[in-house]
Amino acid sequence: MAQLQLLVDDLDRLFELATAAPDIAMSRHVPRVYAEAGVDWRRWATPEFATRFNGLMIRGRDEVGQVFAACFPSTEILEQWLALARPGDLLITHHPIDVRNGHPDGRWAEGFVPIGSRHLAAITGRGLSVYAVHAPMDTSLEVGTAAAIVEALGGTVCGRFWPYGNGFAGLLCRVPPLSSAELVGAARRIFKVDLVEVAGPQRAVIERIAVVGGIGDRVSEMTAAEELGAQAWLTGEIHVRIEGEYGRRKHADVRDFADRTTMTLVGVSHAASEQLVLRTQLTRWLAARHGLSPLLLDEPRWWR
Repeated sequence: MAQLQLLVDDLDRLFELATAAPDIAMSRHVPRVYAEAGVDWRRWATPEFATRFNGLMIRGRDEVGQVFAACFPSTEILEQWLALARPGDLLITHHPIDVRNGHPDGRWAEGFVPIGSRHLAAITGRGLSVYAVHAPMDTSLEVGTAAAIVEALGGTVCGRFWPYGNGFAGLLCRVPPLSSAELVGAARRIFKVDLVEVAGPQRAVIERIAVVGGIGDRVSEMTAAEELGAQAWLTGEIHVRIEGEYGRRKHADVRDFADRTTMTLVGVSHAASEQLVLRTQLTRWLAARHGLSPLLLDEPRWWR
């Protein structure tokens, strides 16, 4: 058993939440999606989360028996968790709400989705806890979405791009030489996915890769990485297929960029790209600091 508050305090220090600004994305999307659903999210959120949009989101019992971890609190993940969890257990997520970004086969999706009322009632009624950390995990060099990708590639950080929160969401790394085809094969193994989306030119030799966890469809940052010398772009999604004029325009912008870039663009799905840090760096940190072995909950469908 672990004391919830001790664990939360240590996670807060790891991600420097005391000095972090309110989360850039989640401070917009969390209130919006719950307002659209007609749910008063502040009734169950902790006061700290209601200000930061990071950290302990739902407080359960004081003692934690088992820690679980997942990228999103999606319906499928919450069903898995609630089938296994006992009172007091803790779920650590990267996102406080789900996000559905579509599929490379052409399916488009609705974007951000709140936790449903039925699941919220089950979580709070059973004394379970949820800790979510978004931007600070994207920028962390110790337990970070981009840092974990660099580590898995056997790379060395040689540059940073995409200013985000208190740091940078994107890392440029040097890697042992490989081809575009070899990079795609490595991505399948590292992220445990069958489907990888690829655009841009194929290269015989790649030695510098720009990595970004999650959504990587911002052309201005792709351009910045290319100017830093990146020969490949590895992210969760090079194309985000969220319905609406904004989503369609961004999709077209990336398609146009792919026609003129010198980089190979590789997407492994939003969830898979950010599940990696939970499986590697966060798991090691929890074991070293607290003697805990988290149970990882994988999305049954990485692309959705």
